[in-house]
Amino acid sequence: QVPVCILNGAVGGTRIDQHQRHPTNAEDVGTIYGRLLWRVREAGLTHGVRAILWHQGENDQGADGPTGGYGWETYRDLFIDLAAAWKQDYPNLAHHYVFQIWPKACAMGVNGSDNRLREVQRTLPALFSHLDVLSTLGIQPPGGCHYPLAGWAEFARLVQPLIERDLHGVQAGGFLTPPNLITAAYGRGRKQIELTFDQPVQWSAPLASQFQLDGQPGVRVTQGEARGSRLLLQVSGSATPGTLTYLDSRSWSPTNLLRGVNGQAALTFCGVPLREP
Repeated sequence: QVPVCILNGAVGGTRIDQHQRHPTNAEDVGTIYGRLLWRVREAGLTHGVRAILWHQGENDQGADGPTGGYGWETYRDLFIDLAAAWKQDYPNLAHHYVFQIWPKACAMGVNGSDNRLREVQRTLPALFSHLDVLSTLGIQPPGGCHYPLAGWAEFARLVQPLIERDLHGVQAGGFLTPPNLITAAYGRGRKQIELTFDQPVQWSAPLASQFQLDGQPGVRVTQGEARGSRLLLQVSGSATPGTLTYLDSRSWSPTNLLRGVNGQAALTFCGVPLREP
């Protein structure tokens, strides 16, 4: 008589490679994956699992991954492998909800490696037909790594409407997810950048400092203007073809965030190529 059951398979301080399925023994209780699967099978619930809630990645921000490189370099492939295993062992799995982690969460990351990891998380929906990414940036009270109970309650408040829509047929009203960048292009002789999001966004003057043209010293965003789902950024200096980053963890403030008209903090992006007009 429990209408919704949430099974906790989390283990603190772990990388995504440590959550992988054993190649020959899925129920290996010596693995994180195997312990959760064993519990689910013992409860007779393998075909009852409808969704995965995934908030992970802090320990993948640095350079201590399984290959000795940076975590963002292998995170996408490892998530694909993990999602394939979930689908195999939980055949009625219908949706994934991924939380993009806090910038430099748990004080990890080297020379922007955490920015790149969040970019991998942001772009996961391009690989899956039923995956939504939610933002941790707007969570109040904030945590960065470990949140107070009121912060975790905000996680639940953000994901609940999505679960109701996707799994329980509740009609959604308005936008339920954070703004996500779709395209970025130069305009007006590279003195302007036009960003297109998947929903309307809100602009405030202090946000100009949160956008960086990568590798272009002396070139900066000076002001912006929101026009529905489009954001027009004015650029000082002479910009050359390059990439754009929103919210570099080296210098940012949790109170200075780009938000949608739904109030949710936009997903951060890193090294997005700027197209010519």
